[in-house]
Amino acid sequence: MLLERPIFWLGLAGLSPPQRALLTACLPAEPGSLPAWRVAKFSEADAWCVSGAAAQLTDEGHLLVPDSRRGQPDITIDFSKLDRPLAFTKPLAWDELAPLDQFDPASERAVQMTLKKFETALQGLRAQFSLGAFIRRSLPDLQPLAYHVVHRTTLLAVVDLSLRHVHYLADVSPLQLEQAVWLARQPSGDLASGTAAATAKFAQASLSEIMWQFAQRSAADVLPEQFETGAIRLRHAPRVPKAWLKESQLTLLRMLAARPTSLGELLQQNASFNRAQLGRDLAGLYFDGAIASSHVDVAWLPASGHSSRSALLG
Repeated sequence: MLLERPIFWLGLAGLSPPQRALLTACLPAEPGSLPAWRVAKFSEADAWCVSGAAAQLTDEGHLLVPDSRRGQPDITIDFSKLDRPLAFTKPLAWDELAPLDQFDPASERAVQMTLKKFETALQGLRAQFSLGAFIRRSLPDLQPLAYHVVHRTTLLAVVDLSLRHVHYLADVSPLQLEQAVWLARQPSGDLASGTAAATAKFAQASLSEIMWQFAQRSAADVLPEQFETGAIRLRHAPRVPKAWLKESQLTLLRMLAARPTSLGELLQQNASFNRAQLGRDLAGLYFDGAIASSHVDVAWLPASGHSSRSALLG
């Protein structure tokens, strides 16, 4: 099954407006055979591109990047806490940065090669997205069971819809996931053979986290159309790490906590919202079960007793 490609979000720092425009023009804005890349707020991005000429090393070994946009504060990067891929544009002002990834922002080929490196580093995130995309597409066929995602003889993931938990190989390739079959199993709480050797290879995530990553990176509008009308109410805080919550999502949660509000009212009351990102934010909350509407059943997963057309998906 050909799976949807994700949107990855890129943070830019220290680049002049012409440099930002030049680099942005090289980004694939829409998913095709490869993921798309779009510019996002620096702190909320999946990967970072930093001006090698503007970046400065502090005495503490941190990276200080003056923002070229007027009125924006400097950005500080602590290498000891770096949790996403990073590359510098040439030239470099500090020789100490030479061992790190760098590229020519004027070369489209160099930009594409850098994005490819980023995608390799983000393979675990892409695995989560692909699993979420399959779950969303296959909802009519899924049962409240555990599914073994198998490529040939290799177990790639165990998706337990009854326990709402997922184990997956973080280095699984997109091609393997596309060619995999989903084998329905009775939930047992065990992963594969249950041996420590098997479980050590697998990363873990809740189903809410998997679907959140999918919703935030899908180019499609995956928010149920019933949310277009009627008041949306907040049922509970999202069950994902607080560090994942973007500024737009925190604003949205505050507005919904104050009172039930329709999608149209949300757009009217906050000029910083745009329909596409608001749809992603609401979709993440919907798959998490955090929001409800008079027109939408919050239980988007099949309930016990649901019959499926097949126990073999792929």
